[in-house]
Amino acid sequence: MQRLFTRIEQEWTHLGETEPHWSVLTVDRFKAENIAAHEEEFFASGKGDVDDLVSTARRNGINVLNSGICFELGCGMARSTIWLAKEFSRVIAADISPAHLDLARQTASRYGRTNIDFLHVNSPRALAKVPEFDVFFSIIVLQHNPPPLISYLLRHVLRRLRQNGIAYFQLPTFAPGYSFSLDEYLAQEPHGGMEMHVLLQPQLLRVIEDEGGELIEIRADGASGPDFVSKRVLVQKKRTRLPRIRLGSGTARRIVCRE
Repeated sequence: MQRLFTRIEQEWTHLGETEPHWSVLTVDRFKAENIAAHEEEFFASGKGDVDDLVSTARRNGINVLNSGICFELGCGMARSTIWLAKEFSRVIAADISPAHLDLARQTASRYGRTNIDFLHVNSPRALAKVPEFDVFFSIIVLQHNPPPLISYLLRHVLRRLRQNGIAYFQLPTFAPGYSFSLDEYLAQEPHGGMEMHVLLQPQLLRVIEDEGGELIEIRADGASGPDFVSKRVLVQKKRTRLPRIRLGSGTARRIVCRE
């Protein structure tokens, strides 16, 4: 798992040092040579996803406004973070790229957001230091990680999510011709570009179920482009994760019943 973290960190640090805005939104006007004329538009665009989080929760009978701590995975340059900070009392904004995090801190200062804690998450140990939170938010981030790392990240997130808290995130669940072999992936040299990956929907649903989540809403959103089936997902934490206990050579779940 650490090898996967390290590989993705190297790729995104390079992107953060060379094309920080474009690596978040891959359109030409946000490239380094064009960004001066479009930076205000870039940061304004983060509000739409935060508004979508609020409205998606609301139509499912969940009020998230001022509901405590929000954990954002893949904050980039704080494009959405600055808008999350207006809705939540505290935001923990994490990224794997130190280059992006440096710029995100500048963004928070520029917009006067003082309730954001920035966190460099580049290892299982760093991820384990994330405190419990009430809301999870991650858009156009998980798709840039290989499937074993997507599953690992989501499992940890759901374990740290408080009871009745919600997770709102996006990821691709299908692409024609996509396949993944961990051995082949680790044997290849990183190409230095932006990777795109898929977590199949049955695997996603298994992660949610295993970690005590209830699927509230899932819908196609087109965020990954025409070559992928991308989904936006709303999950609510309904129970604690059921621990596994060893019985002889097999594995069973311990069921805890409470009135």
